[in-house]
Amino acid sequence: MSKTVCLNHFLKLKVMQKKSFLKITLAVLAVACVTFTSCKKTDEDAQENLNVLKIKIGANTYTWSDLDGLGGAAAKIDTIKLTPNGTFATEITIQDGAASPVKDYTPEIIAEKDAHLFVYRVIGANLAVTNLAKDGKSKDFGQTASAKTTTASAGSLQILLKHDPDKSAADPSKTGETDIDVLFPVVIK
Repeated sequence: MSKTVCLNHFLKLKVMQKKSFLKITLAVLAVACVTFTSCKKTDEDAQENLNVLKIKIGANTYTWSDLDGLGGAAAKIDTIKLTPNGTFATEITIQDGAASPVKDYTPEIIAEKDAHLFVYRVIGANLAVTNLAKDGKSKDFGQTASAKTTTASAGSLQILLKHDPDKSAADPSKTGETDIDVLFPVVIK
């Protein structure tokens, strides 16, 4: 009789240990899922909040803003106006203009410049963007650059912010994720 009681007690103890192990395992998995989901959500939220891009070209600052995001009111876009045959220093800032106070993401992007790339695509205008700032590995980063105009023209300037691009690829703009993609009208006269 004593052996049966002992065996039953032992079996109950083993079942309780398995249940405890299972509870602990499930708790750890739940915490891990919440943690990973939270990180992803935070990254997506930050990306959605990148709703103001300002490009300073020479002494003038031009702004693209879409404070209510896609599907709301149309973005507000300044026309970039430049003189012919000029060379201008450029600098980009990225903000969450809907936040109060306005949140400037530029320092974070600069701190993570090895994982970011500003891409400039000129369409139709006699404008070239060169001398892109470099990252910590001497690869293009582009938060600052030089803009050079030639003769009078009109067109547009597309600016992309790429996250985790392959900067060694033949065309790094086609790699990584696109955090920002904006188009400014350009007039050179």
